Order: sequence, then structure tokens, then C-alpha cells
Amino acid sequence: MRLIFLLVLALTASTAMVVFPNIADQVLRLEAFGWVFETRQGAFIVALFVILFVVWLLRAVISGLFAGPDHLWQSLRMGGRKRREQRLRLALERWLNGDGDLDARLLKRSRKVLPGWALDMLAIIGTPVKDQSAPDAQADPMLTAMLARTVTSPVVSPKPDLAVRKAYLKAWLGVSPHSTLARIRMADVAEEEGNWQELVNLLEDGWRKGQQSAADIKTRLIHAYLKLAEADSDQAPALLRKAYRLNPDDGAVMLAYGRSQLHDGDSSNTRRLWLNHLQHHDDMAIATELLIVLQLHDPVRSYRKLERKASGGINFSLRWLCGELAHTAKLEGLAFEQMQALAKEAGYVPAWESMARWHDAAGEYDKAADCFRQALTLVRQSDQRVAT
Repeated sequence: MRLIFLLVLALTASTAMVVFPNIADQVLRLEAFGWVFETRQGAFIVALFVILFVVWLLRAVISGLFAGPDHLWQSLRMGGRKRREQRLRLALERWLNGDGDLDARLLKRSRKVLPGWALDMLAIIGTPVKDQSAPDAQADPMLTAMLARTVTSPVVSPKPDLAVRKAYLKAWLGVSPHSTLARIRMADVAEEEGNWQELVNLLEDGWRKGQQSAADIKTRLIHAYLKLAEADSDQAPALLRKAYRLNPDDGAVMLAYGRSQLHDGDSSNTRRLWLNHLQHHDDMAIATELLIVLQLHDPVRSYRKLERKASGGINFSLRWLCGELAHTAKLEGLAFEQMQALAKEAGYVPAWESMARWHDAAGEYDKAADCFRQALTLVRQSDQRVAT
């Protein structure tokens, strides 16, 4: 750029001297340190530009000699860098648009345009996942991270084996232990291989460090808590308590948490938790479990308590529970009346199944079969609606 500016300036000065020859013929007198120098103004300006050009040329040659013959040749080639940069840009655009692969020879020639690590990263991006090299502990940390990110990308098809992805992620975390994306993908691997303890550790650590919000990981963390609680009974109470605090409205969490309380002998707290949940959520799984608990603790009293709530309007699962408790308390008339109303008015499949069991226990097999047919018809209709 400086050379171009110098050439333009010299051309401008030469043009001015040709247009105005009287200026070029004027005498220029310089006095310094006792020396007197006289010359014509035009000749002085031309000599000055020649001297500047010679100085630039000498600097380029000397720097090229110290750097090597290849650098000297590149320095003397006018416009070579720009042409290589343009070819590299066209090749990258072609690759990005899916119109061709990156040319290895072009990348090699472009090492004067881009730094070596940038070309190595481009080579990683342009190489199929199946042909990528194994993680190298001696490699540039940035290249290791780029290689691991490429191999473990969720959009890669076919996806590499679980052990291969885990090895790349370990190398990535080895050079970038606080990488958010690496920890997220390691959590995916832990979930895929069923390592629930590692998944919990990764998700909790990311949440604690602010790398992920509670809303982003809540569902996965609750699932991990439940799976880990199933595998480790000693940690189950603490894990289920954490899951309950994250989402007290989750039916699966509430069911597992209540079972844990029952296992510890705290049936009263389980009844309270499950009844409170059913007052706000129509959950048949919890209603079925709660029925077993209430049948062991004064079903008549439990029925009367639910019957008082029924006047204010309760959901289907609580109505079903109320009818089942009435049948347990030998209040057959009330039980059939409430269950028939639930079955016919709401088309509630569990109500038809309950009445079928009751008729079967009483030896009324025709009525039991009819109730089962009604339940099966409703189930088929529901499946057809889902399919459409």
C-alpha cells in the first residue's frame, strides 16, 4: 500500500513538472553544515523518488534473504497474496454451498493467506467424520476442541459409536474443562449409556455454574433423579426430594416420592401428598396407588371425607376413588350409583373396568362382560382418535 502511494505521488509530481516546465527549471539551493548544494527543482524531486524506491527495494530484498528464498519470491510477486485469497474464498463458498470439496493443494498454497491453525480447522471441517483422526493429547487444544465438536455433532449421520464419541469428549474436556457445549454433549452420552450418576453430576454442575438454567435442564434432571433413585435405594429419598422440589406437579415424581415415604413408614404424609395432588390433577396412576393405602386405613372415613369434597366438584380420578372406597366400605348402592354416573356421563374407562370387577366378584358374569365390552369400545375409539 505504501509503495502504491509512493508511485502515485511520483506520477503526480512528474505530471506537474511536464505541465509546468518553469517550475522544474527553477534552481533549488540547500545549505547545511557548511555544505552548499544547488540543483534544478525537477531533477531533485525525481532523484528523491528514485532514492525512496531503491530503499524500499533494498529493504524487501534484505528481509527476503533473511527469511529464505521462498519468502523473497513471494515478496517480489505483485498481487500474489490477493489472488490466493480470492481463490481460497471461492473454494470456501463452493464448499459451504455444497458444490464441491475443499482442495488439499489449495489449502496448502493458502498458508500465506491464513495461519496454519486456521487451515487445519478447515481441513477438519472438510473431512468426513469416519475419516477423522483419533484424539491427540499433543495437538493444539483448539484443534482438539474443533475435532471433538465435529465428531460429536448431533446432526452427523451415521452417528459414531458411543465409545468413540465419549473418547473425543474426554479429550475436549481435557483441554477445555469449562466448555459448556462439551459438558452438554457429555451429558447426552451419559444419558445414552444409562450413567445416571454422571448425568446428575454434569447437569447439577452446569446449573450451579450458570451454564444452563433450571428451565433448560429441569425435565432431564428429574428423569435422571428418578432413574438413579430406582438404581440406588440409599440415595432414593434425597433424590426424590430434589425432584419433588423441582416440579411438585409431575405425576411420576409424586408417585415415586409417595412410594418412598411409604417405604419409610410415613403413610400419613403419603396420603396427604397424593390427595392434595389429585385435587389439582386428574392422575389415575396415583389414584390407584392411593386406593391401596386408604383401604388399609379406615376406608369409611376416607369415603366420607371425599364425599364432602364431591359437592364442590372433583375430577374423574377422585370420583373413581370415591366409588371404589364406597365399595370397600360395603356401601354397594352408593358405589354402583357413583361409578355408573362416572362411566356413562364421562365415558371413563376405569369406571367401566371397576364395575366389571364388581359384577364378576358377585357372580354376575353377563353384566361383567358387558362392562368389559364398554371399556374395550372406549379404548378402541380413543386409539383411533390418536391415530388420526
